[in-house]
Amino acid sequence: MYFANPWGLLGLLSLPVIAIIHLYHRRFPPLQVAGLHLWTQETKKDSPGRRRERLPITRSLILELLAALLISLLLADPRSNESMTRDHLVIVLDDSASMAAVSAGESSRDRALEWIREQEESLGRGGVVSVLQSGLRPTLLAGPRAEWAEMLTAMKDWQPQAVAHDFSSAWDLGAQLAGEEGRFVFLTDRLPDEDVPVPERMESISLGRKLGNVAITTARWMYEAETGEGTVYVRLVNFADEEKAVALSGVAGESNVIEESVTLAPRRETALQWTVPGGLGELRFTAQSENDPLAIDHELILIEPEVRLVTVAITLPSDHSAFEPIHRILGVLPRAQQGDPGDADLIVAPAADTPPAERSLWWLGMGPIDPATVDETGKMLVGPYLVEKQHPLMNEIVLGGVVWGGVQSAPDGLTPLISAGSNFLLGQMAGTSANAYVMNVDLMKSNLTESPDWPIFWTNLVEQCRNSQPGFRRWNFHLEESIPLTLDPATLDAENDLLLVHEGTEKSLIRMESIEIPPRREVGLYTVKDGEEEVGTFAVNFFDRDESDLSKLLPGQRQPRSAAAPLGIHLDNPFSWLIVIGILLVMAALIYDWITLRGRTAKAR
Repeated sequence: MYFANPWGLLGLLSLPVIAIIHLYHRRFPPLQVAGLHLWTQETKKDSPGRRRERLPITRSLILELLAALLISLLLADPRSNESMTRDHLVIVLDDSASMAAVSAGESSRDRALEWIREQEESLGRGGVVSVLQSGLRPTLLAGPRAEWAEMLTAMKDWQPQAVAHDFSSAWDLGAQLAGEEGRFVFLTDRLPDEDVPVPERMESISLGRKLGNVAITTARWMYEAETGEGTVYVRLVNFADEEKAVALSGVAGESNVIEESVTLAPRRETALQWTVPGGLGELRFTAQSENDPLAIDHELILIEPEVRLVTVAITLPSDHSAFEPIHRILGVLPRAQQGDPGDADLIVAPAADTPPAERSLWWLGMGPIDPATVDETGKMLVGPYLVEKQHPLMNEIVLGGVVWGGVQSAPDGLTPLISAGSNFLLGQMAGTSANAYVMNVDLMKSNLTESPDWPIFWTNLVEQCRNSQPGFRRWNFHLEESIPLTLDPATLDAENDLLLVHEGTEKSLIRMESIEIPPRREVGLYTVKDGEEEVGTFAVNFFDRDESDLSKLLPGQRQPRSAAAPLGIHLDNPFSWLIVIGILLVMAALIYDWITLRGRTAKAR
């Protein structure tokens, strides 16, 4: 319990005053008699004046003291320590990277922290704070209803790095925390547009400053196994209103691989590329201009990509209708090679064969299902075709104008991916460990190989085979982008901890064959460890044109459309009920004291 108005306790000084009055000020009611000769000498005689006697404990004294006590407590306004009855400040912090842009040695983040510190006095000694960090997934930095010191400690580690995002989810959560009485403030570096719906009781405060900035808006590192060299692509934008000289640097280990200076015209974009040797592993690239206000968008780390080849084994007879078309399409697909079945990731075989029971193997059976009877039983279909669009192999498959020939009765246990009426044209086989598919077609009687869907299907198939290989599918990611990882099936039963390590912090990952690491909120290098063994490393970088454009940052303030309910005595506060009861007791005591004194006066008369 605490008192909202401690000065009200000075009313307790009235208690000794009342006692002193009763002690020294004793009045006797007048008594009329016929004559003094009727009084004897033994009658008590009071000396004139006032003198201290024993304090009489009367009902009047008790009631007056009780009334003074209750009135003093009422003036002091006792409050419960329960947070629901304390002044509550709810703050939503804009976590966009532009909040870290520095102007005159101070960033919008610094100004936001200073504004928060200034609210301590107005909030009061009993106030509590809830601080939300915006983002694709809002985060509660402090609270709910944290003490002031606890909140300041939590705020020290706040470093805004997020890409541009919608604030609605953070605003909604903040409005729920503020309720009907808490103060609700949004701290940002640019006020929301007038047409953007915001909570009615939210106060918006912009702490931004208009700045010029040079930023890297995209970067990519590609490696060619044939040449043993890589190519680094970078796109730069000058968002300033004046020309900017930019020093470019790419460092791998202790070697300066890239060192160049360029001049960027105002409000213009430039694409650059460099050829770099293979085997660098990691490249740290910077694009530095004088007085650049935002560090996060002109520095990045790139991981050299690995070559993930898909080996395809074709076990079709040379006279099979699909033999030549598949050979031709594999010859133009990137990062795909033909090999022996023992080393293959994908086996293309006759549809009548049985796929091997290997979990990591992909298998495609090409029709006709029964070559001996295809002329008598095969059908010619022109659609309409029903395509299972949710399956990754069917991505961008249309089958417009395709004649599907040589269709026969499909084997049982197929899950259809392409069908026409009751005819299964492409299906996935069940009851096998391999990823096995059957294409019910005779390419000699079909124009499928001449349609755009033929290379699209094989691109999807080879890419799915590549994605199922152990390791990362990519090594360079953006903020707020999920990171897919495939584990080796042989390690699924391991008892080691699978950890994601970043700058000394560790996060546990659930061990499964296909892992989707949640999007990261901080840039830098991340390493996945299986016990003491490194599974792989990936980099997360910041690329966002909207956040890098600092020319729209302006200070400002927008008041809430409706004010919060005034804080005061609440019926949900247990002490509020005591105050109400106390008021009633005071009134009852005063009335009873008046009745008591009035009765004495009437008897005296």
